[in-house]
Amino acid sequence: MVMVIKSNVPSNIIANPDGWNPPFNTDGLLYAGIYGRGNLSKNFAAGGADAVVSGSPVVSNHFATFDLNNFIDTGVPTTKETTLIAVVKKVNPTLRQFFISSYNGTGDAGRSLVIDKGTARLTFYSHYKNTETNANTVLNCYATLNVTAGEPAFIYGRDTGKKINVASMTDKLSGENIPTTAFETIVNPELKYRVGRGISSEVPGASDIGAALIFDRALSDAEIKSIYDYFQAYYARRGISI
Repeated sequence: MVMVIKSNVPSNIIANPDGWNPPFNTDGLLYAGIYGRGNLSKNFAAGGADAVVSGSPVVSNHFATFDLNNFIDTGVPTTKETTLIAVVKKVNPTLRQFFISSYNGTGDAGRSLVIDKGTARLTFYSHYKNTETNANTVLNCYATLNVTAGEPAFIYGRDTGKKINVASMTDKLSGENIPTTAFETIVNPELKYRVGRGISSEVPGASDIGAALIFDRALSDAEIKSIYDYFQAYYARRGISI
């Protein structure tokens, strides 16, 4: 007789538990992809539908490589409050490097976490309107990263519906944009997040992504730090420093 023991206990120690039950607050988590686990379509968020994989992204050393034809459509719509989190490899790209994005052109900008082309700027974009004039605009904020090609980093973009900020926890660098007039986020639930490219026809640079998380709320600094601590330990056990 063979006994099989399965565990789904919150832990930073268990390398491959049966399922995923992390020791941080997952309230509002709509999508969680951890691509080194071998199933790129798997959504580890509780109750979340699995994603659709387009093309054949290649996984190597716990990171999947995405580009124009190889990406993940999460099916998750934009929401008023948002926190986008990713573990990525930083580069200084000749094309914009999309990590998590619902960008469908300037008229339907959605939200995007990217590194802008020809720069080392980690940038978060969000579609806003001025509630006094009804004029639409795309807000952005950025942090200029310390880039060594292929160096991993834990990054995030956060939108409270009234202001945005972006940061690399690895680099300890951040930026924010707090509008001085009456601005609010534009929500278009028809825009669904993709991992590795936007929705528009803009050709992205290739990006290496180890994990991507999408929340429908603005996480606190303490919550983001707890997620960073978890992934630091997760990747450290695999010889990867973030």
